[in-house]
Amino acid sequence: MKITFEREKLLQALQTAAAVVPTRTPKPVLENARLDCKDGECVLQATDLEVGLRCELEGVETEVPGEALLPVRLVMQTLRESREEKLHLESTGTTVLLLGSRSEFQFPTPDPLEYPEVPRFSAETYHQIASRLLRQMIVRTAFAADPQSTRYALGGVYFELGEKTGHAVATDGRRMAIQEGPVERMGEHQPGEGVVLPLRGVQLLERVLGDGEDPVKLAVQDGSAQLQIGSTTVTLRLLEGRFPNWRNVFPKRENPVVLQLNVGEFLSVTRQAAIMTDENHRSVVYTLTSGNMVLSSRGSRFGESRVELPIPYEGEELSVRLDPRFMIDFLRVLDDEGTVTWKVWGPNTAVLAVTDDGYNHLVMPLDPASAA
Repeated sequence: MKITFEREKLLQALQTAAAVVPTRTPKPVLENARLDCKDGECVLQATDLEVGLRCELEGVETEVPGEALLPVRLVMQTLRESREEKLHLESTGTTVLLLGSRSEFQFPTPDPLEYPEVPRFSAETYHQIASRLLRQMIVRTAFAADPQSTRYALGGVYFELGEKTGHAVATDGRRMAIQEGPVERMGEHQPGEGVVLPLRGVQLLERVLGDGEDPVKLAVQDGSAQLQIGSTTVTLRLLEGRFPNWRNVFPKRENPVVLQLNVGEFLSVTRQAAIMTDENHRSVVYTLTSGNMVLSSRGSRFGESRVELPIPYEGEELSVRLDPRFMIDFLRVLDDEGTVTWKVWGPNTAVLAVTDDGYNHLVMPLDPASAA
């Protein structure tokens, strides 16, 4: 293979591929990315056998078609340090030459035929969702997943796709994040009750997805999910295990205290109150009093904190003890200028935060008997 390519475009593609390439693997061939230039197109592939990436490269002139394996991190480092706009690449099967006007790099590589193929998107039935919305679903839920859980289904993001509405849900058993949005079913695509995408996979999607309304195709079949995002295809092996029935988690009690809070202000006071917490005392007490929310904490090493936030509340005093990290994770994915509806029932019931664009976040309270 012999090609001329634009340095910046290959570098960007390899930076995305690096999110897939494993740092430790019993199959060293997977530490590379495969570049195929033939039949008028150039395609870069990377996989760890659970997450796969396939993207078409632009700005490539193919003199001799063929394939090559690229040691991702070495080639990335070389391209970062180069200042040339275009470089040449030649492959003899097990050796790759990277040539500049005044530089030459030689990389020994495995045989490209040893590298597993990342499939093209070929589904005829699928769901379609706007790129911006899918990225929002991931950003607003992935932080609540628990990749260390022995319940494998909690280590990813659960997607439930209906005919017109989709839901993304993640939980670690102590909090749950839910984002809904419009989807469109194309053909008779039936993904079943729902599927769990692995956390590493959705983190890759977050990098690949844009903020526009371009449609993303999502197909589920044979234990995997495939997504086509423009000229890029991502393949994810689904996580096994049963995901909790998230609809049953919402508090059943009526008549909560309902507060409309500015996101930026709420985030600021929560961060301030969290300063005094430590690994042994992770809680902040949120106390509602007439005209005020008082956030207080006490750590075993650092001392105490007390922060006030004026609120439109005139009822009886009400307190709930929460892990401030969960509140911070939730609030920081929202616009600081936005508003969140916060629903509080009491010290022993989960608190619920809701936005006007279909986002729900539940946090379980901590034991009131624990130290503040």
